[in-house]
Amino acid sequence: MTEILILYLLLNGQNTMYGISKSMKKFFGMITNPGFGTLQPALRRLEKNGCIKSDKFMTEGGKPYYYYNITNEGKEFLSTQLLEPFSDNPVKLLPAIKIRLICLDALEVSGKKELCKMIKAELLKISNFSEKALKGGYFENNFSGKMVLDNTICEYKNLYNLVEGIEKCLQ
Repeated sequence: MTEILILYLLLNGQNTMYGISKSMKKFFGMITNPGFGTLQPALRRLEKNGCIKSDKFMTEGGKPYYYYNITNEGKEFLSTQLLEPFSDNPVKLLPAIKIRLICLDALEVSGKKELCKMIKAELLKISNFSEKALKGGYFENNFSGKMVLDNTICEYKNLYNLVEGIEKCLQ
């Protein structure tokens, strides 16, 4: 997810690692907040793969800093990553969906429609799984467990409705 966010932020123009970190915190901090220990290796991987390029500058004190720019390969890679299948780990699903929805404008209309379809399928799958767990009797004597599952179902259904609304805007 970090690489998707870096590339998405660089669509708006060049930035330093510090600037990328600050923008991530500002725009995505409610979903994820990777530190420099995560950003720096991600920037190296992206540069090694030709998705970004860096320009090195020196401060007056002689300290190097880098400005990063997205390449055409990076734009293609971003589109590919946004349309990748989701992880089977439900803990990672909600942040992944939210990040991809925020980055939706990086895709062409057909890609936007495809991503919305993928997201809705994942949300239905997890929502149905949660409903089965709720009805399965395991949480029959566990009030808080029932409430958590009920909330999960509501959360997924609300997000599903949000995606449907986005789809209508794409028509």
